[in-house]
This record gives sequence, structure tokens and C-alpha cells, in this order.
Amino acid sequence: MPNDISLVVSDIDGTLITSNHEVTLRTREAAANLYERGIKLSLASSRPPRSIRPLAELLNLRSPFAAFNGALVITAEGEVMATSEIPADVSARIKAIADDLGIGVWLYDQNEWYVSERNSFVDREEHTSGFSPNMDDYGARLAGGLNKLTVVGKPELVAIAEERVLDELSEMVSASRSKPRFLDVTAHGMHKGTVVVRLAEVFGISTDQVAVIGDGPNDVEMFQQAALSIAMGQAVDEVHAFATNVTTSNDDEGWARGIEKYVLGAYQSAGT
Repeated sequence: MPNDISLVVSDIDGTLITSNHEVTLRTREAAANLYERGIKLSLASSRPPRSIRPLAELLNLRSPFAAFNGALVITAEGEVMATSEIPADVSARIKAIADDLGIGVWLYDQNEWYVSERNSFVDREEHTSGFSPNMDDYGARLAGGLNKLTVVGKPELVAIAEERVLDELSEMVSASRSKPRFLDVTAHGMHKGTVVVRLAEVFGISTDQVAVIGDGPNDVEMFQQAALSIAMGQAVDEVHAFATNVTTSNDDEGWARGIEKYVLGAYQSAGT
């Protein structure tokens, strides 16, 4: 199987990076080994491209990557390969659901992150993403097409929002929680499974030549589309159940170990 893989698609948070948001030396070396074997590497995340680009540069990424769970495929240089947007009238309906629950909605386009107010959720995300939100153009941006909306708040309220969005708008959007406090909403049919299909098309290969690695419930959609799937060790059992392989945690070189063993066939034991 490893010899048949032409592309590795990796989740970021909880997978590629540690809990301290670091890319380890061993991870960078494993990525370089993929390139030496002629295997392409791409990243797939609910993050915006502006937050993915520094990681792409750190890994010397040579391939387009997927932002917003596949709603935008873009190169590190900014060339858009594929894009899908949520219409303004649909965004307004999602905003109304969030308003009814007293929780927030963040807006994303290809370049910016828009918020209506600053709070602890925004502060935390600013630290994670590495850039500040736009607080001046929220209303105007809500009136146009968007690549992603994130409904954000207490997990119990976000769960209710997810149920309502899927009940009322399932034919118009895709929605999944990347974390208990985040409900990511993209154009209909745009999810982590779409990433695998879209990237395979961009590279002109079959999904049978794709390996994926991730840790979250939304990564299961990637697992179901790829030939080979690797779940991180700290992922819940339900995620492990859908993967063809399981590695160690993201804080125990799980990304590098998984790539070395299951893709490169050069696994090194924990003692090395």
C-alpha cells in the first residue's frame, strides 16, 4: 500500500502540530522524506489560508492546500485553485439562529477574519491563528458571499445551533464541529471528505492514491474517501474505528511516526 500513495493530506490542529502549536523537527524531516520519495504533501483544515500559510512555508510545502474544510484550495503564493461560497441570504439565516441563542458568528473570506465584538473566544483564536480579526467591516461583509462561517460559543449552545442549522439548511450548507465550541459552516457539499476529492482532482490522481491523517470527528469524512487513513493516538475511539491505522499522540511525534510507518514504511521505534 505505501508504494501506491502519491499524496498525503494532513489535518493541522491536534495532528500536524503539538498542543503548544509547534511543528517538531521530526515532523519536518518526515515531510522532507515524503518529497524525496516523490510523494506530495497537502494540508486540510477549517483554518483560513492566512493561518495555514506559515505552516506551509515551514514545511516547504510544494502543493496547494485546502482551507475552510475544502471550500478553498489555494497555493502558498495565493493562487486559487478552487473555491465555493455561502450566499449572503443563507449567511443571514445562520446569523439569525446564532443571535437567537445569544452566541457569535465569525465570517471568513479568502483574506480576512471578521468579528462583531471582541471576547475571550476571539482572544484565544487570535493566539491560535496568528493574526487579528477585522472588526470594522463585519456588517458589509455579511452582505456578500463567504467561504466559511463559524458559530462560536458555549458547547451546549453550539450543539443546539448545529442541530438547527442542519435541520433548516442541510440542503444549502455543510456544517460540522471542529471543536465543541466551534461549528464550521461551508457551502453545501464542502467538508473534509471533499478535500480528498478536490485535491485528487487538482493533482490528477485517484483517491486510491491518497493517504490522510487526522484526529477529529470531521476528519472521519477524509478517512472515508482515502485509500489509507491514520488517526492520531489521542483521538477518541469513534475516530480510531474509522481509520485503517492509529499512531501515537500529537505530543508524542504521532504525525512523524504515522508517516514513517504507514506511508514511508520506515517506522522508527519510540526509543529512537
